[in-house]
Amino acid sequence: MNPATRTRHLNQWIQSHSQQDMSYPALHGFLCARLTGPTAPDWQDPLAGLLPHDATLDEKSAEALHHLIAELEAQADDAQLALPSQCRLSNETPEQVFEQSHPLGQWSYGFSQGVARWPTPTDLNDPATRYRFSLVAELCLFRDRPMAQMLYQAAASELPFLDFCKRQRQQMKTALNLLLTLDQDEAQHEEEPLLDNEQTRQWQQWFEQAAQCRDPLARLSWFDRIIADASPLFDEAFWQQHAGRGWSAPEARPLIAAQAGRADCLLRLGQQEQARQAYLALLDLCQADEPGCRHPLSSLYAWQGDWAALQGLLVRFNEASCWLRYNKALMVFATEGEQAAQPHLAAALDANPHVPATLLGQRRLPKQEPRHWQGGSRDEAALYALQSREAWLAHNALIWLRKSVNSKAS
Repeated sequence: MNPATRTRHLNQWIQSHSQQDMSYPALHGFLCARLTGPTAPDWQDPLAGLLPHDATLDEKSAEALHHLIAELEAQADDAQLALPSQCRLSNETPEQVFEQSHPLGQWSYGFSQGVARWPTPTDLNDPATRYRFSLVAELCLFRDRPMAQMLYQAAASELPFLDFCKRQRQQMKTALNLLLTLDQDEAQHEEEPLLDNEQTRQWQQWFEQAAQCRDPLARLSWFDRIIADASPLFDEAFWQQHAGRGWSAPEARPLIAAQAGRADCLLRLGQQEQARQAYLALLDLCQADEPGCRHPLSSLYAWQGDWAALQGLLVRFNEASCWLRYNKALMVFATEGEQAAQPHLAAALDANPHVPATLLGQRRLPKQEPRHWQGGSRDEAALYALQSREAWLAHNALIWLRKSVNSKAS
């Protein structure tokens, strides 16, 4: 059964069994929640909790459903779960997302129903549990307007409400796959010895020292110190046990964060190949890329003109983030010319309108990299420019960028 036929059949089936209240995206969201929960899903009754018990599957519907579950499981194995293609947020009429029939709202509703099937957490103050439910809140945002407005107020975003909603939609694939990495073997982590508190406090002090350094070479020395101190605590067996899921081991996160900081310093120092190998090693270790290495790595690929590698990264992380959108625009400009790149630049401007001013020197860059930033903010634009300006210079793209922005303004 091909995917289009499967989707059409399941859409008709769930509509007929829900009195037209639900459509295919709700079913997809429900299954994603079952798949990303804290315990392995029981597929004996895959739709329990979504529809009444008398909603029996006929033979063809059961085949379509099992085919979809197998596809989602394969995507989960590669940390590549994604929302259905129809779950878009319109640029022209984004407020329609809160209508009951909208596919994105349907997906969030289905996901929330799947989360209701998760076991009740034993400790709501547990950091992993709190983080899990913060991701759940992001994924349920489009269930209804009150939920979205509550999260908007909690985020204290500088963006207008509907722009905030657009930004959150761009991050949903990442949030969905992060759930896959969260302590699926929590009992195993409980048995592992906790790191010495004095040692972790020392690392935190070194992280603070690194953050205060304006010079990337000086900052690099602090990250090297953390790496040298932490690395002996984790043997090869530990990394094999957590292959591809390194971030799921909380005790390893300081070391992973230091390695990511080191790679960023190498990039700022122009040591391209060393930075590239460091980022790739981290992407192998953390396949969902919790440290965010895909962003500076995409700028590094653009700087090197390695468009095949950049295209592969864009396919692997199919998200509408500032880095990936601007670097895709740069790639298309360098390989296909101004006209072909124009729509990609327009999409990048939607992701963050502050980037051109920082790249073109119209807004002064900070002396230190921003430590915290929100999507679409000036701090994000500053960090992108610090990591990516060399790439735009290497391909003589700033003149085109200036001309395009001025043309749009006029």
